[in-house]
Amino acid sequence: MSFATYYMHLIFGRIPSLVSSDLILFILPALTILILFFSLQIMFFKTPKLRKIKQ
Repeated sequence: MSFATYYMHLIFGRIPSLVSSDLILFILPALTILILFFSLQIMFFKTPKLRKIKQ
């Protein structure tokens, strides 16, 4: 078992009552949609202004 897996097991093993399986079914899709929305917004609407190369 790697260190990351071990620590994640410790962290998530202590909070099973706070995060029920029903709550995960609602949070994960909402979180995924939010990440997609913000990444698309950054890619298409807040693109950095690039300067033209002087030749």
